[in-house]
Amino acid sequence: MSDEELRDQINKIALGIEEIEQTAKQKEIYVKKRISEEYDPEMSKIESQLQKEQVIFDEIVKSIDELVVNKKEMIPVIKNLEQKYNSLKRDKKKAFNEQLKAITKEKKVKTKIIDREIKILEKELKSNKNK
Repeated sequence: MSDEELRDQINKIALGIEEIEQTAKQKEIYVKKRISEEYDPEMSKIESQLQKEQVIFDEIVKSIDELVVNKKEMIPVIKNLEQKYNSLKRDKKKAFNEQLKAITKEKKVKTKIIDREIKILEKELKSNKNK
């Protein structure tokens, strides 16, 4: 085979490769278009929903973050108020018990005096009966 014949054969083979590449490119374009037509509408629909839901989600996350900050600020306030409340509750109970003891003591003292008077009068009554 001559050099020219070899070059012609190489060129034919190269043209075959080009045809294969062009056919492959056309198939690739066709497949890409067909797959896009199949998936793109659903993907667009879901992307739209995703964007809407993402906005809602971001608002919720922002609200949660604000609530967490508020919670952190409120914890010491609540604890302080609980301590004050519990302290007042104890003080109230203590004051009530002290007043109750004072009333009981006063009652004992007064009833003791009255009991003595009754005994004195009963003795007098007994002595009057014996006369």
